Amino acid sequence: MRYKKRPCILEVFVVGFVLCGCVSISQAAEEQEAGHAAETIDALEMEKAPAVYYATAGDFFLGYSILSSEDSLKAAEFMYPHSAATFGLNLLSCPLPFRYHVNAEFLSSQDFYSDAGFAYKDLVLFRDILVGARHNLPHLTYQFSRDIGDPLTDPIPLDRNPEDKYYTAFTSNLLSLRLKAPDFPLHAFVNQRHVEWDGTVQQRFLVGSYNNAEMFSQSRDIDWRSNALTLGANSHLGPVELEYAYDQARFAPGGNNILYDNYPIQGSMPAGLYPHNVVPETESSAHSLKLHSSYTGGIVTAATLSNLYQKNNYSLTESTTWKGAFDFSWIPAPRIGLFFKYRHKEVDMNTPDVVSLAGISNQPVREGISYEKDVFSLSTRYKPLSILALFATYEFSHLEQKDIAEWFLLPGQTNIHSLNFTAQARPLNTLKVKASYEYKHYNQPTYNNLPDNSNKLRLTTTYTPSPWASIFLEYLLAVTERSSLLYKDSSALLHEDGETDGRRDQFLASLSTQLSPKTSLTASWFYQRWSVEQDLAYRSAIAPSRFIDAGVPYTDKANSFALSLQYLPQEDLTLTAGLSYTIAEGTTGYNDVVGSAPFSLSSFSAMKTAETGVSLAIAKRLSKDWEIGLRSNLDLYNDKAYNLLDGQVFTATCRIKRYF
Repeated sequence: MRYKKRPCILEVFVVGFVLCGCVSISQAAEEQEAGHAAETIDALEMEKAPAVYYATAGDFFLGYSILSSEDSLKAAEFMYPHSAATFGLNLLSCPLPFRYHVNAEFLSSQDFYSDAGFAYKDLVLFRDILVGARHNLPHLTYQFSRDIGDPLTDPIPLDRNPEDKYYTAFTSNLLSLRLKAPDFPLHAFVNQRHVEWDGTVQQRFLVGSYNNAEMFSQSRDIDWRSNALTLGANSHLGPVELEYAYDQARFAPGGNNILYDNYPIQGSMPAGLYPHNVVPETESSAHSLKLHSSYTGGIVTAATLSNLYQKNNYSLTESTTWKGAFDFSWIPAPRIGLFFKYRHKEVDMNTPDVVSLAGISNQPVREGISYEKDVFSLSTRYKPLSILALFATYEFSHLEQKDIAEWFLLPGQTNIHSLNFTAQARPLNTLKVKASYEYKHYNQPTYNNLPDNSNKLRLTTTYTPSPWASIFLEYLLAVTERSSLLYKDSSALLHEDGETDGRRDQFLASLSTQLSPKTSLTASWFYQRWSVEQDLAYRSAIAPSRFIDAGVPYTDKANSFALSLQYLPQEDLTLTAGLSYTIAEGTTGYNDVVGSAPFSLSSFSAMKTAETGVSLAIAKRLSKDWEIGLRSNLDLYNDKAYNLLDGQVFTATCRIKRYF
């Protein structure tokens, strides 16, 4: 029926072109126009045809999880410590022009995940991601705990809540909505994120005065809320893409955001009840404008300008930040690319002159540090061969700090020079290698934890000798050094001496292979070691006004082994097993520089743990639409240094799944 109509419509189409003076007298041109007319008719009839409906696919499951634990919950650090019902849903439906998807899994009231989305053509795009997680926290104890007396009241123990259990429940909801104008590149978007933290945490603090302070611990209920909202729009305006966005965020710490304790008289400060460990309410707002040239052609430019305002509603501290960015890309030839980046950041801090505590005492506040930071970057990409690509980058960063007259240890200016060289090669179809080297030089480092020089080397290899085997290897070496550290002694004199040297080694090896058509195996080993030697200084009230502990060594290392096996004894039966073992330890070799202290500082820094994880799962397909499964996990945590966090947890989950 469609092809019988074509001659008549073609005649009308040709007459129209004649009236417009657009008809060619050649037969070839007429045949070409006839083809275009046929395509136009086909498109019109497709628009009139009913929408195409794709079958909805997915699955849902119901189950129950049994949990058994002993001793510390460190073995179940991120698990809900009780048995619970579980359920989930996976759904994908595309009745064009509509599209829907849902991926949800509920493990407990504090452990869940949901991802839901809706789209209509390219005009509406909506997505909502909801995540819930629980973090079990250890109840830390002071190693040399004893009962002491409060300076002002009756004697109380160091730990005011020795039997309490600590945890936090985290919930995050991220919502995004994008709207597009029909037949025009104009978009409006909304992003909103709401985050909640609930639970009970351990708060540790000092009570007393200088040289006469005692350590305390108590429970603290938290009810934190955070909301962030982004409103914006973007569009193509000829050769330029333009976007504007407005952001605002607010953090509310709830009703238990301030703790109070009695403190003794100290100088001009009278004895009394003082606030401490404040969790402040904060708010912020920002405006940003982005410009981007067309991606077509060999030259692309981009610019961004943003302004950020932040405020602490408790201390009344405010800051204003301006950011600017410019990017320039030039690709003169397919094998060569040049890239330039410039970043500018300016922060203006505004702090109150004094803070009122108790009585008639007003304490001065040091002025906040304002600063300007500029970063210039020049990169190049060169591909001399089809199997080889070379990259080089030079970056210069300049930091200038302001209002630092009362901050004795800050240098005022810091310059950082960075060089990076990277090579990617594929000498064989089965082999890919990558090597990267980075060097950084810090001129007048801002803080003592920053080096004068750092070197980093990363080597990566992926080898696939056959379709059923793959090997991945990665090695990382980082070396840092600092020749002069800054200290201030008890006489407020500045000293520039001491040094620090650090080294980090990291290695990862992974093997994935198919032992048979029904069996696959994955094995991995991860190793990391960090070592540093640093001169430490301690203030002293007597000459020479400081203690020096030279060359204090610190080392931590970890080994982690993992093995995973999947076996299909028959088409409707799947077995999965996993085994992991991790050992970690760390030591610090302090010398006894504290004089008459009854203990060594090294005893505070020992760490030696081992963790073992075992998992086993079986899934049986009962029919085309039904499946039943059982999964079990065992985790053992061994605190070899102090035996305080030893524990084990076992979980078993049974599920029945329905496919549709």
